Amino acid sequence: MILRKAKYGLIILIFLFMLSSYRLAAQNFKGFVSLGFNVSQIDGDEVYGFKKLGPVVGIGAMMPLNYDLPNEGFQLSMEINYSQRGAKESTSGDPFIYKANLDYLDVPLMLHYVDARGGVTLGLGLQYGRLFHYTESWTLPNPGILGMDRPTITNAEFLKNDFAFVGDFRFTLWQKFKLDVRYQYSLLPIRKDFEFNNSFPASSLNDYRTWLRSFKNNWLTFRIIYVINEEQEQKYTSKSKHRRY
Repeated sequence: MILRKAKYGLIILIFLFMLSSYRLAAQNFKGFVSLGFNVSQIDGDEVYGFKKLGPVVGIGAMMPLNYDLPNEGFQLSMEINYSQRGAKESTSGDPFIYKANLDYLDVPLMLHYVDARGGVTLGLGLQYGRLFHYTESWTLPNPGILGMDRPTITNAEFLKNDFAFVGDFRFTLWQKFKLDVRYQYSLLPIRKDFEFNNSFPASSLNDYRTWLRSFKNNWLTFRIIYVINEEQEQKYTSKSKHRRY
C-alpha cells in the first residue's frame, strides 16, 4: 500500500513538473528528460565496491542566468528523478552475502557552467532524496568463522531522508542528446548505529566484540539527457548576438 501511494505521488509530481516545464520553455527555459543507471555502494555496511546497478529516470528544467546568451555561462537547474541505489555482495568467500535495493525520489538543485564552444557543462549542487521503498537481505555463515564481521539485525532502520552532494559533468553527443556523468555522496547518515560483531568460538567469548557503524550512500550516475527545446534556444541566441553586434 505504501509503495503504491508513493508511485501515484511520483506520477502526479512528474505530471505537474512537466506542465511547468512546458510553460517555462516559452520564457527561455530548457526542459529535458533523462534515462540511465547508477553504480553504487553503501559506505559503512562492511561490503566494498560499486557493484549495485540500478535504474535512474527523470525530468528537469534549466534556467539561464544570462538571458541574452542562454546557451552559455551560468545556469540553474532542478530535477525530479526516480533513482535506485544500494549495495551488493554475492561472492561466497566474503564475510557475508548482502543485497540492498533502495528506491528514492530525488530532487537535485544545481548550478551549472556551460562552455558553448566546447559543448561541455560542469555542475555542482545539493540533492534531497526521499526513500519510499527498500528491500534488504543478509546471508550469514553458520557457524561463525573466526574474525568474520557479522551484522546483528536491530531496529536501526534506513532513514527516509537523504541529503547529498552532487558533482556533474556532461557533454553533447549529437544535437539535443547529451551524456551526463554524475557523482553523489550522502552528507548525513542514511542509517545510524547499525551493530556488527565478531563471532568467535565458544572458548574465546572473552574476546567477543561489537561495534556500530553509520551508513551513507555513495554512487555514480551515467545517463543520456534529451533537451526538449534547445533548438529554440539556439535560434534565440543567434538573434540576440545579431542585435548586440
